[in-house]
Amino acid sequence: MNEVHKLEIPTPFGVGRVNCYVFTADGLTLLDPGPATEAAYETLAAELDDRGFAVADVDRVLITHPHMDHFGLADRVVEESGARTVAHREATRHLADPIGHFDREQAFFRPFLTAMGVPEQVARTAVTLPEAYTNYQAPLTVDRELADGDTVDVGIELTAVHTPGHAPGSVCFVPSAEPVAFTGDHVLQHISPNPLLTIVPGTDDERTRSLPAYLDSLEKIQTVEAEIGHAGHGETIPDLNARAEEILEHHHRRKEHIADLIDETGAMTAYDVMQELFPDLPATEVFPGMSEVIGHLDLLEDENRVSISEADGIERYALR
Repeated sequence: MNEVHKLEIPTPFGVGRVNCYVFTADGLTLLDPGPATEAAYETLAAELDDRGFAVADVDRVLITHPHMDHFGLADRVVEESGARTVAHREATRHLADPIGHFDREQAFFRPFLTAMGVPEQVARTAVTLPEAYTNYQAPLTVDRELADGDTVDVGIELTAVHTPGHAPGSVCFVPSAEPVAFTGDHVLQHISPNPLLTIVPGTDDERTRSLPAYLDSLEKIQTVEAEIGHAGHGETIPDLNARAEEILEHHHRRKEHIADLIDETGAMTAYDVMQELFPDLPATEVFPGMSEVIGHLDLLEDENRVSISEADGIERYALR
């Protein structure tokens, strides 16, 4: 695919650079331009200039999922170029009001985490976004909302494959003429993406069952005729199906480990389980840690292997 270029855009996050893909077969299309930082903008502009383009030349911006390291810079690109934006319909509300989305999540998940056994002060810290993070994203109006199976013509026909789990509204873009997929954060080569808890799109009071959805989406991407994955971070995935299978096996092993912990210990809160798995986790990492644990407890619940009891407002899990 000579008319596709990978740009490595810096981010202020531990995950490192985000991969922005540039399609040049029909105008100029960007897939995931990066976060709203000056360093990201300068890198994007310089990389485009090296290829004979400018930010003002961008015709379309495609977003794989509504996380700020992927979409944050899109609004600035649109302002400069007049580009049209494309994302899955379940990402639209989040993209249009990212700070409002965070406020809604914070209001829901603080009492939810305390019900999962997290101490009140730890729960307060866990759902507090560092103030600087608000500078890494800007509201983005979506011009075209995608559904699963919709196609986008960027000179190459791309099919949107809806892959919720890591985030609602996550899509992989699959070219019709090449055995590859642009996977965003759905599948990465070097790490296993965390299916983070979030509120269900269109609601303020219902959480996603992110890990069960994510595993379903991994199985779904294995049915797509794509051998190679162009990921949102890090290296190209040389065997997409094999990597998806590795991640599936990883989560099933962790699910069984958690089942063994509950069997040995007796009834446990999700926070108890998290402390066993990640004993030195700082409060700022409690939310992804709890997302991981609750996801595996959801799997056990779906398999009818755990019962859930409530006392004094705290839920506990026990094996059946």
